[in-house]
Amino acid sequence: MEFQHDTGRATRLHNFESLAYGLFLHFGLYSLSGMGEWARRHHRIDPGAYAALMNRFTAENFDPPALVQFARSCGFRYICMTSRHHDGFSLYDTCGLNTYDAPHSAAGRDLVRELAEACHDQEMGFFLYHTTLDWWEPRFQSDWQGYLQYLRDSVRLLCSRYGRLDGLWFDGNWAHRDRDWEEDALYGMIRELQPGAVIINNSSIGALGAEGHPALDAVTFEQGLPTGETSRRVAKEMCETLASHWGIGTDDFNHKSPPEIIRTLAGCRANGANLLLNAGPRPDGSLTDIDKAVLSRTGEWIERSGFAEILRRGRPAPNLKPREGDFLLEMKGDLFYLASSLPIANYHSLHKGPDDWDRRALSGDLPIVRNIHWMDNDEPLPFVQDTATGLLAFRSSPNPYGSQWVLRIARLST
Repeated sequence: MEFQHDTGRATRLHNFESLAYGLFLHFGLYSLSGMGEWARRHHRIDPGAYAALMNRFTAENFDPPALVQFARSCGFRYICMTSRHHDGFSLYDTCGLNTYDAPHSAAGRDLVRELAEACHDQEMGFFLYHTTLDWWEPRFQSDWQGYLQYLRDSVRLLCSRYGRLDGLWFDGNWAHRDRDWEEDALYGMIRELQPGAVIINNSSIGALGAEGHPALDAVTFEQGLPTGETSRRVAKEMCETLASHWGIGTDDFNHKSPPEIIRTLAGCRANGANLLLNAGPRPDGSLTDIDKAVLSRTGEWIERSGFAEILRRGRPAPNLKPREGDFLLEMKGDLFYLASSLPIANYHSLHKGPDDWDRRALSGDLPIVRNIHWMDNDEPLPFVQDTATGLLAFRSSPNPYGSQWVLRIARLST
């Protein structure tokens, strides 16, 4: 990994944007319910009965080294896990702040420490989600100043006991938009203890791309493709679920497919945004078979399609306009054009040869193009370029019979 541990904002943003693709993990007591991460609130579970889930929270198959290795094989370059979600239960040792944590549960382990060590050992970006909203801590309702101190004390533990933190991902300020969250104090502490960490605070579904506090390094797009411009230089990140819930839902059959993820990932990168894709582990800490299959297949496309290098180094090309539905990224003068939903050659005898090749066009301030090739098989593509009008057109052959790349990537060399 290429993290440059510099306190400068430009370096932090460059580091973060180069990671491109992250795995989000929502894991906690709610996983035992199998009804999503908001189960306690939406199903009105008695607080005492909910807390008693600690006695069943064994996390016996939570295996961070294997998890990180799997994530790497799928193309992920950072992991962000819920160190504490809205239910107030912590996956780390709260060191006396309370006993509502994983070391005091049946697991008897500091799960954050184990993940930190695995990420550091395997050079995986290490991020932690931490709620700012808390249904368990009584001071959240009765003693606002006391609660904010508790929150800062909790985050201080994460910043000082687990080595390098590449980012902190907060969520919950939207619960009390009218209150002073004393963000200066929270973010200032993080900058002192973890100067290279990216700071993110989720603006929620109702405020996609909202910039928030000046200290924040990225704007969030929860379950929505990044759009628009920002008034200052910040990174962008879309967070999305594999199913419909963030924590595992045993009755949630609405899983996304690899083609959906491929298109979302390409759309994010063409807009200069990272994609943070969520999986909700089983109660024992292992990933479900369907999640592993979808992530693995998507990772195979990233590697074999030629997108792996583009994913890391590609950036938007704002002065060029592709056809609607296609995606364009620029990398040190080479332009990568992602063509969407091409047909299959000879499929049902509809596409018989070059005369039926689909035409693609690109307009804008484009350097002189020397050649165009498919990334998957290096096939050259014929093209014409009019430098006076800024128009380039080329014929994009269909997917060879027996293949369907979802997005087929052409390399335009200048």
